[in-house]
Amino acid sequence: MRSFRIPLITAGVFLLAQMVGVVWLGTSPRGSLVSNLLQLGLGILVVIVSLKVARRSGTLARHVWRLTALAYAVWGLGQALATYGNAFPSGSTEWLVNLLFSFWFVPIGMALFLGPDSEPGEFDWLVGIDCVQAILFWVVAYVYFFVIPSHYNETMGMAPSVLALYFAYYGVLTAAFLLRALLSGPGVARALFGRMGLLLLLSGLVDAYYSYGPGKNLAAGAWFDLLWSIMLVIPLLVVATWQQAEAPEDAVATGTRDRVLTQVFSLLYPLLILLMSVKIAEHRLLLAATVILISFTCFSVRTLIIQHQLLQTQEALRHEATHDGLTNIWNRITILDILHRELLRAERERAPVGIIMADVDHFKLVNDNFGHASGDIVLRMVASEIAAALRPYDSVGRYGGEEFLIVAPACDIAQARDLAERVRERMEKRLVMVAAKPVRITLSMGVAAGSFAIATESLLHSADSALYAAKTNGRNCVEPQPDPPGQGRVRGASASR
Repeated sequence: MRSFRIPLITAGVFLLAQMVGVVWLGTSPRGSLVSNLLQLGLGILVVIVSLKVARRSGTLARHVWRLTALAYAVWGLGQALATYGNAFPSGSTEWLVNLLFSFWFVPIGMALFLGPDSEPGEFDWLVGIDCVQAILFWVVAYVYFFVIPSHYNETMGMAPSVLALYFAYYGVLTAAFLLRALLSGPGVARALFGRMGLLLLLSGLVDAYYSYGPGKNLAAGAWFDLLWSIMLVIPLLVVATWQQAEAPEDAVATGTRDRVLTQVFSLLYPLLILLMSVKIAEHRLLLAATVILISFTCFSVRTLIIQHQLLQTQEALRHEATHDGLTNIWNRITILDILHRELLRAERERAPVGIIMADVDHFKLVNDNFGHASGDIVLRMVASEIAAALRPYDSVGRYGGEEFLIVAPACDIAQARDLAERVRERMEKRLVMVAAKPVRITLSMGVAAGSFAIATESLLHSADSALYAAKTNGRNCVEPQPDPPGQGRVRGASASR
C-alpha cells in the first residue's frame, strides 16, 4: 500500500473536509456544492488507483480493475452532471444523470464474463460481444425503469414495485459475483470476484437504505452524504490492497470448472434483457423486438465463436500429442503407431514396408562445441531436410535424441535403400550455420524392409542393427539389414570422417 499512500491520504482529507462541510455549511447551496465536488474527487481517486493497479496486475485482474475504473468513471460523469445541474438548474440532463447513477455498476458486471485466461492487450471477440450485451442491458433497463410512465415520474420517482425490482436486479448481480467467487478455485479468481461481490453488496445496501429510509427527505450536503463518501473510500481500499499488483507474472488457474462458469455467467445479461423486454413490448414493441433480436444475434455469434475456439483447442492438443515439440515432425509414439498401421495394411494388400533408421553423425560434438541451442537448430534442420526428401505418403518421426525413423510404404529393401541414399546425399550437400560457422552435418542410416508377416519389433530391430553397422563402417553411409543375403552397403564420398 506504500505506493498508494498519497491517494489514500488525499481521500482521508476529502472525507474530513466533508465532515466539516456537513457541520458548518449543511444543505446550503455552498454546502451542497462542496459535498458534490468532494465526492467527485473521491470517485476520480478510485479511477486513478484502479488504472494504476491494472497496469501492474496480470491477466484476469487487469481486466477487472480496468472495468472498475470504467464503472467509477461512469459514476463520476453522473456526479459531475448532477453537480452542474444543482448549480445551474435546467432539467435537460436529468435523464442522463438517472441513467449514469442507476447503472454505473454495469461495467463491473462485465467482469463475470471474463475467463481465467483472458489476456490483457489482446482484443477478445467474446468480451466485445458481452460488451454489446451490457450496453443493451443498460438501454433496456433505462427504458424499463425511467421511460415507462407507470414505472417512473419526476414528482414521485420510481414506483415502489419497480424500485423493488431494481434492487432485485442489483441483488442478482451481487449474488452472481459471490456465487462465482464461491465456485471458483482458490486463487486470484476467488479473491477478485469475492471482493467485487462484497463491494456491490455494501453499495446496494446503502442505496436501499437511502431509497427506503431518509433519502427522500434529505438534500445534498446532509449527513447521509458522509455515508456515500465512505462508500467511495471502501473501493479505494479494496483496489489499493490488491496484492497481485506486485506480481504481474502470476498466472490464474485455468481449470475446466472456471471456464464453464465463465460461459454460464455470460447468460446473465441476455436473460435480464429478455425479462425486461417482455414488459417494454407492451409500450414500445419495435424497441423491444429490436433489442431481443440484437441480443439473440450476439448470443448466437458467441456460441459459434466458442465452438470455433473449442475446435482450435482440440486441434492444438491433437498436434501437441502427436508431434515432437522441437522438430515439429511426428513424435516417437505416433511414428510407431504409423508403422504398425502400415504393417497391418501391408498384410491386407500383401505388400512390403520399408523403414529407415537415421542418426546424426557426431551430434554430441555439436552440443559440446556449440551448445545445446545450436544442437536444437541442427535437429530442426535435419528433420526439415528429411521431410523434404521423402515421398508425399512417407512418414518421418523423431525416434529419440538425434535418431529419426522413416516409414516408407510399398518399399522393398532396394527401394528403401535408394530412398535412404537420396536423403543422405541431400543432407551431405547442406551446410548448417551453427554459431555463425558453416558446419557439414551427415547421417548414418540403417534400412530394413519386411513383408506382411513381419512383426513391428522385429523390423525395428533389423533397422537398428543396420544403423549400428553404418556407424561401425565409418558413418555417413547407408547399410541394409543384415538378414537378406547379397545386399551390400552404399557409402558416401565422405564416409571416412
